[in-house]
Amino acid sequence: MATFRQSLQVGHQVPAILCKVKFSGDMTTIELTAPAKVNLVLRILNKRKDSYHNIFTIFERISLSDRIKISRIPKGIVVSCDKDVTSRPEDNIAYKAADLILNAYKIDEGVKIHIKKRIPIAAGLGGGSSDAAAVLVGINKLFNLNASKDRLMRLGAKLGADVPFFVYDTPFAIGRGIGDRLKKLNISGRAHHLLVYPGFKVATKDVYRVLDTSKLTNSRSNMKDLKSLTKIRGDDKIPLSKNWDKIKNLSHNDLESVVVAKRPVIGKIIRCLGSSPDGGAMVSGSGPSVFCLCRNRREAMEAKKRLFASVPERVRASWQVFLVETKA
Repeated sequence: MATFRQSLQVGHQVPAILCKVKFSGDMTTIELTAPAKVNLVLRILNKRKDSYHNIFTIFERISLSDRIKISRIPKGIVVSCDKDVTSRPEDNIAYKAADLILNAYKIDEGVKIHIKKRIPIAAGLGGGSSDAAAVLVGINKLFNLNASKDRLMRLGAKLGADVPFFVYDTPFAIGRGIGDRLKKLNISGRAHHLLVYPGFKVATKDVYRVLDTSKLTNSRSNMKDLKSLTKIRGDDKIPLSKNWDKIKNLSHNDLESVVVAKRPVIGKIIRCLGSSPDGGAMVSGSGPSVFCLCRNRREAMEAKKRLFASVPERVRASWQVFLVETKA
């Protein structure tokens, strides 16, 4: 377990946002859930002048999650984790999130953060971003800062493109820009997934570096149909059960071909998971995790049996396999 401390000047105040939290009796400790995400859609539109890419994505928050415990201490930032995440303390995104918000509000105290890690690291599931969002939300509540959700999302965007989605606190959202311009997508119901992390990392920057945006024109041909899902206004809901085929057919990841080319085993996982009559499987984010869309838990369990029957145990020895659902 890696633990570290750094002195920090701190002291001001920030908005409570909707979040399931647990306070200790003395109100000096808060515990939060940091859920993972998958991208039901990920379209790469073009490259920006700042070297990032403009995207169109649909985020789904899922039940796989880390646990974050934050306690007030007199000074500094102390972070511990039950997994090796970074070699240098200041490189941990949870540390960066604490540093950012404490400095932004000139807090003259510090925090001790413990992360119970269940989301695989660098897996295309947003685990680090979710941890960072939980730290922003937790410190906001713990110090009674009263920061607005918009303010926390702006702080989160400085840490990573996915952080604002986790602060936004909604099961489904449309992401534009680099993924930080968000709109709630009112989908009612829950999807189920079999989620496979193949046991190795794929660096996001490497995937984008190889991506040839000039070859993405055809893959964007159904953007009009895709955007029809975003026209719902007010409190109107999109019933997942009635729109299942549309959502499944529109699901696509422009980065998938690059990731599969780098690691062919990912293509094998996709083919196995998508082999059922109603099946559909894809890479999440920049990979390497793969998930399939299922109507219910039974279908997800059947996908697991099918996968394990198709892939020898020696090949999947390092895999992590999860049955997950939409996190409401």
